Amino acid sequence: MKSNVKVSKHVLSWKLVKNPDYWNKKSVKLAEIGYQVVKEPNTAYNLYQTGKLDLISLVGTQAKELAKNKDVVHRPLAATEYMQYNQRKGTFKNRNLRLAFSYAINRKQLVNQVMQNGSTVSKGFVPAKFANNPKTGEDFAKEAYVSGTVNYNLKKAKAYYAKALKQLNKSKLTVTILAADDDQTKNVTEFIQSQLQKLPDVKVNVDSIPFTIMLKRAQDGNFEINYTGWSADFADPISFLSMFTSDNSENNGKWSSSAFDSDIENSNTRDANNAKARWNDLISAEKTLAKDQGITSLFQSNGIDLVNPKLKGVIYDRINGHYDYRNAYLVK
Repeated sequence: MKSNVKVSKHVLSWKLVKNPDYWNKKSVKLAEIGYQVVKEPNTAYNLYQTGKLDLISLVGTQAKELAKNKDVVHRPLAATEYMQYNQRKGTFKNRNLRLAFSYAINRKQLVNQVMQNGSTVSKGFVPAKFANNPKTGEDFAKEAYVSGTVNYNLKKAKAYYAKALKQLNKSKLTVTILAADDDQTKNVTEFIQSQLQKLPDVKVNVDSIPFTIMLKRAQDGNFEINYTGWSADFADPISFLSMFTSDNSENNGKWSSSAFDSDIENSNTRDANNAKARWNDLISAEKTLAKDQGITSLFQSNGIDLVNPKLKGVIYDRINGHYDYRNAYLVK
């Protein structure tokens, strides 16, 4: 496979070329696929309208305005957007502060007024309609839901915040949210910033940087709050929950709970061959994560694409969000 990459101020582009050594090359109809990463939604839409792009993702007001466009394709995704807190430092080890921040965010406004693309409020870290109880068929997210952990309640937020300040021996707080610099992420973090600053004596800064640099900083623990997301690798709650065991490399905030670790360990060992017991382990782990606000889950992602009606055969995987172009083709 060969690739050519060009970088400009707004666009990162590259090409994927058909591999002549692929075992099933006869089924691959496209000679090459051109990719462009466009950070500005209006630029992407203009490229689509002029026929320079065949598939784009819609976000924010653009998604709402074009929702009835004949080329719209909805892409539900098993992914959760969340805030992780750096608990290497004392401030965010405080559970009351984490609860205050969770209560301060109106997630309904976030999905309805900012995302506007069918994304839904999270019940917890594991998405809805992702996994079902092997005995009862109950949805995991519904069964593991802990009331109050993702609800907007500014009065409670202020009460928990007051407790946190007293415990931290502080009269005010300044925090910075680390996030990627694409337009959609900026819209989300600006909303979160405005919500958190409804708490008295809180100043929130947003550090928007290129995605790859953001990932590196998060991995290095160089952040206070990191706005990020996770999508599943396979259709099992462990694909999400295993991230937050104490020794997992993806646990960038270093939240730690012996009860959570024990539940995950049991699900992988003692109860691995007992579907009911393993399910209960994972439910317990999700509830522990929610009650402690080890992370603050925000919303379950949903995508809306505009797709050239002449583009056929693209397969979308709602579990991991991957697009499979092996059998894709363009009608002439």
